[in-house]
Amino acid sequence: MKKKQWFAIRFLTPAVLVMIVIFLYPAVRTIMMSFNQVGFITDEMSSWDFVGLDKYVKVINSPLFRQAMINFMKIWIIGGIVILCLAMFYAVIITSGIKGKNFWRAMLYLPHIISSVALVAMWLQYVFNNQYGMLRKLFTFLHWDYMANFQWTSPEHLFLAMMIAYGFAGVGFYMLILIAGIDGIPADYYEAARIEGAGGWQQFTRITLPLLKDIIKRCIVLYSGAAAGFFVYSSLFSFNTENATVTPMIYMYEVVFGSNAGTASTELDVGAGATAGVLIMVLILIVNTVLNRLIPSEEAE
Repeated sequence: MKKKQWFAIRFLTPAVLVMIVIFLYPAVRTIMMSFNQVGFITDEMSSWDFVGLDKYVKVINSPLFRQAMINFMKIWIIGGIVILCLAMFYAVIITSGIKGKNFWRAMLYLPHIISSVALVAMWLQYVFNNQYGMLRKLFTFLHWDYMANFQWTSPEHLFLAMMIAYGFAGVGFYMLILIAGIDGIPADYYEAARIEGAGGWQQFTRITLPLLKDIIKRCIVLYSGAAAGFFVYSSLFSFNTENATVTPMIYMYEVVFGSNAGTASTELDVGAGATAGVLIMVLILIVNTVLNRLIPSEEAE
């Protein structure tokens, strides 16, 4: 028994050390920085000045951080519902025996592996362009004047445009996870349901959804992490001064390294940036805890 334990310890030690160095140490350092006045992110701890909860009060009262949290909640709740529902819709269709299953699966997943910068450039320069964009030409052809003249990149519509572009790239990832889950459900269940006279909707609600409960929870957890780390799309779509697309990660970047060109200027404050990171981490932990309570993991049987 001792030999087996020693064997396991030798194999686990490198992974534990890497976890401590790459994840645990930065997390602990960030928490400590949130209680101090820090000149720059690389300053020695001996130069920090303890300020207690002052940074938390400052961040919570910051209008920019509040707007960032509002945008984050919209990305997480509204965007999450739309993206995960679309992913489920496509997953069910593709696993229903449609011809060309592999082709459609690859086509829907393809945007996820394309560079986010390239995708945003495509949407902004080709799809959303107000003069010669694809949507303008399409709606002009359909004689739908209102949508043809719709200003996708105006401050009041920029968040919607960003979420459409993000959803286009993100749906395929969650669809692939759900397809794997559906493929793992024994076909005998569906065959027995059809023999008993169950229709497609009954099979979905009585078989597919219950047996995918744990996988759906994992998708929600993954999406929550992606929403908390929403940076690339927010940064690339932030080219106005209305903060329509600013997110907590953008706020962190600005207060630590300086303001982006697309958002209102902010005072450099490393401690405030660390505080924002801690608040986001706490929020994600709360979300995961609530999910584990609402959707407990169970054996499929």
